Amino acid sequence: MKKKYVYVLFILLITISFSFGQSEKIKKLENQVKIFNDSLQYEKSIAILSDIITNEDAVPYEKYYAYLLKSYTYKRLFNYNQALYNLDLALAEGLKSDHKEEVSNTIEAEKCFVYFDTNDYRKAEALIVHLRKLQFKHLSISTKSWIIMQDGYIKMLHKEYLKAEQLLDEAFKIVAANSPEDLPNIYGKKIELYNRMGLFDNRDTAFKEGVALSKKYKKVKYEMYLYEIMRNILLDNNDYKNAFYIQKKYDLIVKHYDANDANGKLEISEKKIGDENRKLKEQNEKYFDYILYSIIISLLLLLFFGIRLYQTNVAKRILVEKENTRIHNEIEQLTKALDEKGNIALDLSNYNLTERQNQIIELIRSGATNKEIATKLFISENTVKYHLKVIYEILDVAHRSAIK
Repeated sequence: MKKKYVYVLFILLITISFSFGQSEKIKKLENQVKIFNDSLQYEKSIAILSDIITNEDAVPYEKYYAYLLKSYTYKRLFNYNQALYNLDLALAEGLKSDHKEEVSNTIEAEKCFVYFDTNDYRKAEALIVHLRKLQFKHLSISTKSWIIMQDGYIKMLHKEYLKAEQLLDEAFKIVAANSPEDLPNIYGKKIELYNRMGLFDNRDTAFKEGVALSKKYKKVKYEMYLYEIMRNILLDNNDYKNAFYIQKKYDLIVKHYDANDANGKLEISEKKIGDENRKLKEQNEKYFDYILYSIIISLLLLLFFGIRLYQTNVAKRILVEKENTRIHNEIEQLTKALDEKGNIALDLSNYNLTERQNQIIELIRSGATNKEIATKLFISENTVKYHLKVIYEILDVAHRSAIK
């Protein structure tokens, strides 16, 4: 009986030692991949992970984790097709291990992240509901926080703003306590939420704090993400001046982000993946070209219509000045003609004229033009013309020369 207990204890110790050793190995691998990815050395991440996947001595759980880390790497390069492909491979390997439930829940969470990033919110929400029913079992604190954040964002899309803010604050506290370098991701969601709620000061503060943290932890992808979010919001708000400024800042960040070089290096290690990354890059370049061309065309159209409007106004002003000059000359000629005939000036005391009408008559008698009358009385020329029409009707005359 003692021998049996000793044997069982021996097996148990071997199993614990093996599990501990495997756990340490995986933690070391995850840390190494994180360091490579943070320094944009993605080809090195792919190399060490491929070595594990092709190693005949690697157990299914190790291969599962290698595929999982590969999906992280491709997700950082925005290559979501490859991220999902590697998650499927990870699931297939993980289900061969003794951690089936953990593997299944983790893959669901990671697919939820991919669907969220690609705006497939219907699939993401379905997975969130399922993971909540499982009470986030086997998921890390970090993973749980991202699920809560996504839940908050989807609540925002459903216009449940107070619930959305509550969930984002809950996720913020968890991330701040465990991985503050990832807070810019939540700041991005808060920027959108505050904009929808009309809290523009809160929105701008969240943007500044998010960018500052991105710079502090050298998270270029997060910095790009925040500038992209803010640019789109400003465009939607018709704030083109600030949107253009944000776009310029975004372009500078993209210039320093060596994603093209990273994809080129990955092509050396995996040709097929490299081709797909180039296609993604071309699509992104076309997207930005379309935006740039649209802005240029809009500016040219605005310039064209502005010039035409200016030319039209100048032409109208010249015509009005010519007409006023013609009328003035004609009136002067008529006035002289009447004077030569010896016409008697009108006796204005016989008419019920207003003070303004008398002022205009006095200025006409002094030889002032409509424009000069308008200037002296601080009224428009159209108002002067209106008063003259009324005066002509009251005095029963046809032109201003009869007033002198």
